[in-house]
Parts: sequence; structure tokens; C-alpha cells
Amino acid sequence: MSNSLAVATVTAALATLIQNAAQQAVSGAEVVLGRPQTAPPANALRWVQLCLYQVTPNPALRNADLPTRDPSGRISQRPQIALDLHYLLAFYGDETAFEAQRMLGAVARDLHAHPILTRQAVHNAALSHAPLNDSNLDQAPELVRLMPLPLNLDELSKLWSVFFQTPYALSIAYRASVVLIESDDAVNPAPPVLQRGQDDRGVETLLGRFPRLETIRIGFADNRDVPLPSLPNAWPGLVLTFGGQDLQGDSVTLRFQHPRLGSRDVAIPEADRDATSLRFTLPDDAAAQTDWAAGLYEVAAIVSRDGTERTTNRLSLPLAIRVDSILPANPVARAAGDATLTMAATPQVLTEQAPLLLLGDREVAAQARINPSDPLVFVIENAAPLSLQPVYIRVDGVDSLPFAFLDHPPRYAFADSQRVTIV
Repeated sequence: MSNSLAVATVTAALATLIQNAAQQAVSGAEVVLGRPQTAPPANALRWVQLCLYQVTPNPALRNADLPTRDPSGRISQRPQIALDLHYLLAFYGDETAFEAQRMLGAVARDLHAHPILTRQAVHNAALSHAPLNDSNLDQAPELVRLMPLPLNLDELSKLWSVFFQTPYALSIAYRASVVLIESDDAVNPAPPVLQRGQDDRGVETLLGRFPRLETIRIGFADNRDVPLPSLPNAWPGLVLTFGGQDLQGDSVTLRFQHPRLGSRDVAIPEADRDATSLRFTLPDDAAAQTDWAAGLYEVAAIVSRDGTERTTNRLSLPLAIRVDSILPANPVARAAGDATLTMAATPQVLTEQAPLLLLGDREVAAQARINPSDPLVFVIENAAPLSLQPVYIRVDGVDSLPFAFLDHPPRYAFADSQRVTIV
């Protein structure tokens, strides 16, 4: 692949081809790089203006390098970008001697007869210009090909309108394709494959349908059979019901993957699983304070049958903290216009997480903490009076839900213990 000097190298090589063709038609013809100007270049009587006016991704190769990173974010291959370069060639000369038209004819003839920038032409162009000496375009696997662009009158007029107050000149457009530019990021080599499968038996063929997770329903432990909508977020003590297909097996394990804590496997007892559903109650004990954390989990089921493990697809599970207490009790009195709220939550909020208090139309960051077990302290500056306003705590993009489940009739309602009154 070529480095970032490839675009300039193509322009230099194309300029050389154009100049050779133009000088065969009109003696003394030159190539001037850049956009067309309102005044002729110094000491130029007849010239071809070469302007790179547009760069677009190549539609055929734009996705050829995807993906360039593995699931851990490590580069698996150097990213590359495939570009098409669009050039405008404008011809200037003595109209009475048809110089512009003679140069256009000669250039069009040569570019049609030799539509490929050869490796030698690219190499010579890079050597002829000191800033391009480090170009390696001549080693690229794809040769750059030139083709005329059939611009109609409307497209040509729009193109020239970009060059403000520049009079139109006889011109033609070309596309140079494809230019592959590769990054210089270091890539760790992949280890060699020593065997395929157990005892090098190759790919294992499994019969039957693969297990699949389809839905997650989040609810309270005492209403798993009540047809209420699923809660949007989970917290410790709630029941997760996973719906899916072909989940039966000798053993079933749920794998919870957290971006900060890593993975945690939980075995599902036979009483809590069948072919289409898995049930799991999020722990709400002392160990859950440190074993779990708020944030977005990815959950997959590992189904073992006859000694073979099959892993399902992953579903996202937003886990929020549960606010256990808010101090001081209502009503909260302001001091010098500020109100301070101290909260205990389950699970503990990690020190690297940044909890936010959402109260009415205010968003307040928590005070700095040293240990995860420290309470959350929020200082609401210039606090306005509020009456029984629900409290939300956002951690890693997941909001706590100040809800309670009421029996008669079965419904969700705001919990009085998670409302704040400020006076």
C-alpha cells in the first residue's frame, strides 16, 4: 500500500504526462498546478491548468479493509482508504492559432492511449520533486487508471462557478482511480494456527438449531406473573426473564459482561429454566455491592448439551443503582441558597464512574469520593424550592428508577422514599 504522499504523487505524474503531450502539439506549452486564475501565470503564454477539485471514496474498495480491529479494539490490520481523484484540465493559448484546442486534442489522445500511470512514471515523478521522494505509490498493488468524466453543460457550469470571478476556459475533466492510502499504525502479528479443533480434527459440525436469546423482561420479584410492562432498567433484587429459543440443555450459564468489571458467569438452576425462557434474580446481598456495578451489561447464555457448549447471541442489559436512602429527610432546608443531598446506593458506585443527580431541570455532578463505599454527596447550588420531586441518579448513562410496585391494582408508581422536597 502507499503512504499519504500518494495523492500528490498522482498529480505530479499526471502533470508530466500532460506536459509531454501538450508540448508535442504546441511548442513551449507548460503545466500549471492549482485552480484556474483570473490572470495568466507569470511568463506563461500557453499552458494547461491542472486542478484537483474533488476527492471521493472509491465505491468498490471503500469497505475492503473492514473490520480493522478485533473485539478488544486492537488493530488487526492496517486501515486503508481508497480514493478517487477528480481533476480539471483547462487549456489556455492563442485562440487564433487554435493552441488551446490543439493541446486538448493531444492530451486527450495520449491519456486515451496510455490510461494507466505506470510504476516507472510514478517513480520518476516522485524522484523529480523533493517533497515526494518518500512516496511509495509505485509499489502499490493497484495501478492508477485515468478516465475522462463526461460532464454535461450543467455540471461543467457548476464546476466553474466554484472558481469565483474566473472566466471559463476550454476544459475537460478526468478521474484517477484508485489511490490506496494505508496508515502507518503498528500491527501485532497474529499467532500461527497450530491445529484446527480438538486433536486437529478440523471444523466441528453440530446438528440442530442454535440457542438464541430474543427478549429480556425486567420486573419485581413479587409480580413475575403479573402482566405489567418490563421496566426499562434493572437494579439489584429485580427478576430478569430471558425469552428465546432452544435454551434447553444439561446446564445453562448466563454470562454478564461489564466494560469495567469484566465477565461474570451465573449458573441457572433447572427450576428456573426451560426451552424458551431463563429466570434470574439479580443478587441483593452484601457481596452484590462489589460484585456488580451500574452500567450497560452484555448478556449471553452458554448452553451445554452432551459435552458441547453453544453460546447464544448477546443482549444489552442496563443496570442502574438503587437509591437506598436520601439524607436529610424531607423537607430539605437550603443553606445560603444551596441544598445538599447525601445518598446511599446499591451497588456501590465505582470511583472511576461519574454519577449525576437529575432533579427537575437540574443536572448536578457528585462530589469527589475516595472509596467506592463512600456515600454520594450532591450540592445543588442556588437550589429552587421543590415539592416531592422524583430523584434520578445517572451512572454510565443508566438512570435509576424511583419506582415501586403496588398490589391493588397491580401497577408501578413513584416511590415516596425517592422524592425530594426543598424549602
